[in-house]
Amino acid sequence: MAGWLIFTGLNGAVLVALGAIGAHAFAGDGQAKAWFDTAWRYQGLHAVALLALSLAMLKLEPSLPRSALTAGMALFVLGTALFCGSLYKLAWTGAGLFPMSAPLGGGSLILGWLAVAVAGALYLRQAA
Repeated sequence: MAGWLIFTGLNGAVLVALGAIGAHAFAGDGQAKAWFDTAWRYQGLHAVALLALSLAMLKLEPSLPRSALTAGMALFVLGTALFCGSLYKLAWTGAGLFPMSAPLGGGSLILGWLAVAVAGALYLRQAA
C-alpha cells in the first residue's frame, strides 16, 4: 500500500514539472499545446484518483474489494502511461507511442473506473 502512495507522490511531482515545461514549450503551436493540455488534465485527474484510492486502501483489510481497487489503480497507471504518454509524445514529436496506444490507454482508464465501481459493490455486499 505504501508503494501506491510513493508512486502517487512521484506521479504528482512529474505532473507539476510537466505542467511548467508545457506552459512554455508549446506557446507557438496550438495543436501540440492542445495535445499536451489534454494529456496533462487526464494525468492530473488520475493522480488525484490514485491518491484517494491509495488512502482508501489503507482502511481495507485484504479482501475482494481491496483487490478490485488494486486492479482499478493498476488500470489507471496503465491507461495514464498509454493515453497520456501517447499524447505527450505526439505533442513533442508529432508521433504517438504506437498505433492505437491512446485508445488502448483510454479504454484502460474506463476499465479502471469500472473496477472502482466493482470494488464499491463488493464492499457493500461484504458489509451486508
